Amino acid sequence: MSRVDLLPSKGHFYKANLHCHSTLSDGRYTPEQLKALYLQHGYQIIAFSDHNRLVPHPELKEEGFLPLNAVEIDISREGDPKGGRRTYHLNFYAREETRSEFVPFCREYKVQFINELIARANEAGFLVQYNHPRWSLQDARDYLPLEGLWGFEVFNTGCEVEMLNGWGDEEFVQMLRAGRRLAPVATDDNHNRFGEEDPCCDSFGGFTMIKAPELTYDAIWSALEKKDCYASNGPLIRQLYIENGRVYLETSPAAVLMMRTETRHTEIRRAFGETLTQAAFPLDRNPEYIRFEVADARGRKAMTRAYERAEWQ
Repeated sequence: MSRVDLLPSKGHFYKANLHCHSTLSDGRYTPEQLKALYLQHGYQIIAFSDHNRLVPHPELKEEGFLPLNAVEIDISREGDPKGGRRTYHLNFYAREETRSEFVPFCREYKVQFINELIARANEAGFLVQYNHPRWSLQDARDYLPLEGLWGFEVFNTGCEVEMLNGWGDEEFVQMLRAGRRLAPVATDDNHNRFGEEDPCCDSFGGFTMIKAPELTYDAIWSALEKKDCYASNGPLIRQLYIENGRVYLETSPAAVLMMRTETRHTEIRRAFGETLTQAAFPLDRNPEYIRFEVADARGRKAMTRAYERAEWQ
C-alpha cells in the first residue's frame, strides 16, 4: 500500500486563532494591537470575527501574518430569562478577502431559519462554523439538525476561563455519529478583559493548526475548505499518514496517543512516566472512519477530523 497523507506532507503548519473580538465589537484591543500581541506568541493567522460585523482587514497583511475575513453572527431565543437564553453563535469565514457585505437572513431562533442562513452563506462562499455549544446552553436538538456546516468549535478558551465549559468535543462526536464530517476547531474567542499575565486571560489557549503551501489568503482558505487542519489547546501533530496498512502519528511530547473509530474499538498508546512522540496503529478492523487525539501530561488535547475509509482505500 502506497503512502497516503492524511495531513499533507508538503507545505507548512500555520498557527491560527479563528475566533477573535476587537474594539469593533466587544473586545478590549484594536485589530492592530491584537495582531502585535498574537505575533509575539507565535501565531501567523487571526480571523477577526467581530459580532455581527463583517469587516475585512487587508491593511494588516504582511509577510508572516494573515488576517482572515470573518464575522460571528448570534441568534438568540426570545423569552428566555436573562443569563439563560439559548443562542446560536456561528462563525462565517469569507472566501473573498475584502468582502464587507454579509448575506440577508432572518434573525429568528428556529432551525429552519438557521439552515437557510447557512445555505445562503455557503452559496456566497463562506465556510460556516458552529461555536461553543455548552456556553450557548444548547443541546442536540439545536445542533444536530444543522446542515451545511464546515466546522465545529471543540475548544473555546474564553468559555473555559469564564465558566470551565469551553469544550465541545462530545458534541462534536455526536455530530460525527449523525454523519456530519466537520473540521474540529479550537479557538480563543478572546475579548481580553484581563491582562496577558492574569489567570483569567482568554488569549493563547485554543488554536487551529492549518497545513498549507504558503501563507496567502487563497492557500489558507483552500486548506481550510479541504479541512487540512487540526484543533489543539497544547499538543502539536507533526505528521499523520498511512503506509503498508498502518497509520503513523508523530507529535510533540505527549502522554497519550489515540486512534478512534465509529465503534468502541480504540487504539491507544500511553506513556508511563515518560513521553511519546510517535505511534503506529493497525488498520485491520476496516473502520468506517478514523480520527486521532493527542493528550499531554497537563491534560491538554489535540484533535483531528474524521478521515473516511474512501480517503485511504
